[in-house]
Amino acid sequence: MATVIDYKEVLKDRYSDILLSHTILLIIGTVIGVIGNGATIIVYSSRIKERGERYFIPLLAIVDLIACLTISAYYVMNNTYFYDYPSNTVCCLLTFLQVFSSGLSAHILLIISIQRYLLVCKPFGPKMTLFWKKVSLAVACSFTLLYSCPLLGFSGTNTSEDVFMNHTINTTSCKFSKVDTKATTIFFGILALIIVCNLFITTALYIPVLKRIQISFPTKSKNITLATRNEQSIASQDVSEASLTKISGIELETDIQTTGNSKSPGENDTLNIFRNQELSNDADRSDDPPSYAVQQSSLHDNSISKEEENKDSPDHSSKSKSSSVKKRISIMFSVIILAYVISYIPPVVFVILRYTIENFNYITLSKAETFAWFYIARLIFVNHLVNPFIYCYFDVKLRRELKKCCTHKSKL
Repeated sequence: MATVIDYKEVLKDRYSDILLSHTILLIIGTVIGVIGNGATIIVYSSRIKERGERYFIPLLAIVDLIACLTISAYYVMNNTYFYDYPSNTVCCLLTFLQVFSSGLSAHILLIISIQRYLLVCKPFGPKMTLFWKKVSLAVACSFTLLYSCPLLGFSGTNTSEDVFMNHTINTTSCKFSKVDTKATTIFFGILALIIVCNLFITTALYIPVLKRIQISFPTKSKNITLATRNEQSIASQDVSEASLTKISGIELETDIQTTGNSKSPGENDTLNIFRNQELSNDADRSDDPPSYAVQQSSLHDNSISKEEENKDSPDHSSKSKSSSVKKRISIMFSVIILAYVISYIPPVVFVILRYTIENFNYITLSKAETFAWFYIARLIFVNHLVNPFIYCYFDVKLRRELKKCCTHKSKL
């Protein structure tokens, strides 16, 4: 009796190893993202009251936490039911949540780049106040909802007949568009344009910020180098003058002792008169023009000490501290934006290819192409995982509070 081959099961088993490995990595990444973003939200909401430069960090962590949960659920469901997706409602809901969370995260980064540009590149211009920060977030949420809601109608499960190993099989998959129409083509074209424009504007606004930060660091190091050189020269001058004074004092004492032992009292008086004359001549020489340099060096020492006192004043220390925090936070956001750009460009390219290639089908892809498609086209997920590590590395206050929480729990 001939065995009946279920070619649909054969198709499922064809790339089951790639799908399983990707699912395991997704679960691990989700755990890391939930712990990292959750810890960031808890610390900022309970321990760090002063926001200022850090205003957007807890908000971005909340959006990244939602994105980790929704995107991982969307991909895990796709991997598990790649050719026999069970529910149209689940497909629509997860598609909407994935696009909304990742889009809102990208728009928050755009707001951050605008805020840093105004703060760093336009220090004397208008600043983004707390009111405008809230308004910009409300606009970003409304705009993201505006282009995400149509996906509740466009997306869903699609059943099609595909040819595999010269046999026709029925496959049901979750897609962004159930039916390819002119309206869906226009919609996905606008969606791709929004993503590309957001990437371009965010990058274009933050490049001047990075240039300004890079320019400011060398000048600071040059000033430090010049100050240390001045201090070293002044210190060497002081040491040389002190050594000369000590040597002359020793020579003078030895002369007095030798003359006192060898000469008579009358001769000693004569020598004392002679030495007094030499000392008075030395005092007269100290008033000559060459001593002007010594006087200037002493005045310079006084001015340096006054400058150091001014630098050590509370106002100056608070200003330098705030400027260093501003630079550190700017560098932190630059790394976050760099991670955003790197993780968004490949998926955008793959999505454009997916909807521009006619009769695109995963069945026609080789194993290497399927591997590249699954791992590179889904790099968006990585963007929401790495941000907590970037916060912890650059934000000293967050790192300190996390250490306090860990040490407190270990003591308990």
